[in-house]
Amino acid sequence: MQPWKDHVIRHPLWGAVELTFAWHTVLLLFAKVILPPLAPSWYPDLGATLVNVICAAGVWLVLWRWGWLRVSGVATPGRPRRWWLAAPMLLVACSYTVAGLDGSATVVVSGLVSLLWVGVNEEMYSRGLVQQALGPLGPMRAAIAVAVLFGAGHIQNYLFFGDPLDDTLWQMLSAGFFGFTCAALRYAIGSIWPMVAVHGLDDFFQIRSPGSAPDWWQVSVYAFHLAYGLWLLRRYGAEGVHSSAETVRVGPDETPGTEARRTGPR
Repeated sequence: MQPWKDHVIRHPLWGAVELTFAWHTVLLLFAKVILPPLAPSWYPDLGATLVNVICAAGVWLVLWRWGWLRVSGVATPGRPRRWWLAAPMLLVACSYTVAGLDGSATVVVSGLVSLLWVGVNEEMYSRGLVQQALGPLGPMRAAIAVAVLFGAGHIQNYLFFGDPLDDTLWQMLSAGFFGFTCAALRYAIGSIWPMVAVHGLDDFFQIRSPGSAPDWWQVSVYAFHLAYGLWLLRRYGAEGVHSSAETVRVGPDETPGTEARRTGPR
């Protein structure tokens, strides 16, 4: 895997596109080809949970092999005193519960566990692996690229999972703005884990809400994500990129995951 890592470091944007495509390919293979439909009455979302657990494990393996577990924000709490910066995103997520939650207790619990694993999987791959690959572009361009790739990836819902095109386009737009703010938060906090919780709960509350939020509220949320993300990048972006600086192995006998800070030029 070292040649692929070297390629990603030399060509961060192309590398990020390749990593995104690879992640979606693995997800689709397990969701549509490898795993049988799994929806037992006691846990209707079993299949979706297993797909996200498997994909998250794959991302973890790549990060471990490349020595990026900590610098990507995946194997570290980052700066716990800044976890509060994710609170506005959590409040937005909770706003979708105003109309209540729909479904039986089994469906609600199953959906919550499954969507929290979606948060783990998607934050590890997007704000962890892909954002780390895009680090050399600088905080603003990296966050924009993360947003575009994350939003564009949701086209799979139309192509492979039967969602209507108009709904999918709105999902792509919403995911793009959400991904932009999460990318900025990762730079500010130095960890993906606050966003994992926000991501899973945001998906859960929107899906289990008995009705769609008004269009004016959705537009307000997009504007908030953009403004808050820009503020976070201007306030913490440079610091976040510095703390996520590329690492290299210190010697030929070093095991995967052992890191040393690069101090010289690339």
